[in-house]
Formats: sequence, C-alpha cells, structure tokens
Amino acid sequence: MEYRRLQMSKGGSFLISLPKDWVKSNGLHGGSILKLTVSEGELRISSDATGELEKGVVAYIRQAEGLERQIRSNYLFGADTIVVELGKRLTPAVREEIKGAIQKLIGLEIVEEDRDTVTIQCLLQPTSMPVLSTIRRAYSLAASMHRDAEEALSNQDSELASSVVRRDDEVDRLYFLIVRQLRLAIRSPAVAEKLGIRPAECLDMRMAAKYVETIADYAGAVASSVPKLGGGVDSDLVSALVSLSKQAYKIHEKAASALFKKDLALADTVLEEGKALSQSLLSVNELLMTKQPRIAALLDSIAIYFYQIGAHGIDLAELVSGAPAE
Repeated sequence: MEYRRLQMSKGGSFLISLPKDWVKSNGLHGGSILKLTVSEGELRISSDATGELEKGVVAYIRQAEGLERQIRSNYLFGADTIVVELGKRLTPAVREEIKGAIQKLIGLEIVEEDRDTVTIQCLLQPTSMPVLSTIRRAYSLAASMHRDAEEALSNQDSELASSVVRRDDEVDRLYFLIVRQLRLAIRSPAVAEKLGIRPAECLDMRMAAKYVETIADYAGAVASSVPKLGGGVDSDLVSALVSLSKQAYKIHEKAASALFKKDLALADTVLEEGKALSQSLLSVNELLMTKQPRIAALLDSIAIYFYQIGAHGIDLAELVSGAPAE
C-alpha cells in the first residue's frame, strides 16, 4: 500500500501523483484518459483500456507434462488465448488430451491447428452471465443430483444413479467458470461491476461456489454407491438414510435461498436447524451396528455423504450469516 499527499493547484483543483510503475505497466502517458469510479467511499482509478484484460491475455504451454492441468490453470487465471507449442510435432495422444481438457471448460474452442501448434481461444465473454446467476445454475444442478441420488438409493435404480454421476461434470464446468469470473473481477473493478459483485465479495462467492460443487460431488458419490449395494437393503435402513438425506436437502435448499436473497434471518434459521444433523447421523450408525461388515461399511459411507451434503449447506448459511447487512 502506498500513501500520496493531496496537493492543490493555484486554480483550486486537487492533484495527486500516480505511481510510475502502474503508469508504465498500463501503457499510459501524458494525455491518456483515466476512468474514475466512486464506490462505497473509495475512489478507483483505471486506465480506459483496462490494461491486459481488454487486450486479451495470451498464454503459452511448452511442456507436455500435466497438459490438462496447465490448460485448466491458464483458463482459471483468465487467459483468453492458450497456445500449445511443444517444439515438435503434436502426437495424436497429445491432441486428444487437449480436446479432453477443453471439453471440461466452458467457452474454450480450438480455433487454429497445425503440425506443431494448437491455438485455443475462450469465446465466452466473462461478463456475459452475472456470477450469482452462474452459482444459481450450479446449485440447481447440484440439488437435482441430490434428489435423484436419494431416489436412486430408495428404489435401487442403477440407471438413474448413472445419470447423477454424469451430471457432476457439468457442475465442475460451471465451478471452473465461476473461478475464472471471480479472478477477473478481482483484477478489474469494471469487470466486477458488470458481473454484479463487489471485489470484496469475491472470496465469499468463491467459497459459496466451492460448497455447491462439493454438494454435487457427494451426491455423485451416493449415486456411485447404489450399484454396489446389489439390492436387498433392509427397509428400515433405507428409510433412515432417506430421512437423513431429506434433512440435508432442506438445509442446503434454505441456505441457497438465503444466499440468493441475501436473507440473514433465513441463514440463521438454517444454522439452528443444522444442529440436529449430527444426531440423525448417529441414529443411522446405531442401525448399522447389527449388519454385516461389508454392507454396513458401504451404507455408513452413504450416510456420511448425506451428512456432508447437509454440513456444506450449513457452511453456505454461515457465509450469508457472517455477511454485513446491506
């Protein structure tokens, strides 16, 4: 953090000098136009071109190791163009790895391809969808996965369980998009404004998105366990698990509503109701005491997955409850 002394000209105008490094890094000079934004008692100064963000960030990948991870990392950090050039002919295996990587990231397309190089571009404008709308879409998918995982368990429906597992990939794609949006918003107040958030909210939004993504992961884990049960689970156990699931669903449904409506009172209600979640898990564990070890271990895992879904709903409510009132 730097401090500058405010000066007054003879004509009565107030003046302040700008850091030379910032001026140079943004390609500014005498006569450049600057944008001034007043928000919440703060004055923000940005270049009219908004620096690299508007010009488009180009990233180069020159190492084959961890290619998918590198593509994802550059996407998350806001690269608009990713050029893969390994200094030699790209093998079919490498090209397939590139295609597999971009299928997991919303907006990426291969726009140019030759013997030694593949150029990937993000065709999705970062401000095309407000962050909260993206989180809402991710939550809608995660919630439907939870409902269907519960139904698949209750009816021993392996086909429905498989569809739940497949949907987890789409939630991951939305989560990665949210992370990209938030990182761009932190770098640019102008982008944050278009995304409908304040830079100070970015951390909470990132955590909220992660909680939603984790709810989807646990719903997928429940669904993956259904075919392993092989049918024949006692009805009392299924009823106990379904009861725990419904309790967890009620928690995260209310927590998400509190997030989207910024309802602190509702969030506090969720926190109060969430105190009973641990007791419900213990009730399931007591029923499992008399079961065969293999099936008991599998059902215990399912119970923990449902518990964790509810626990992340509580985490979501805590985010809202701890937010300042508007």
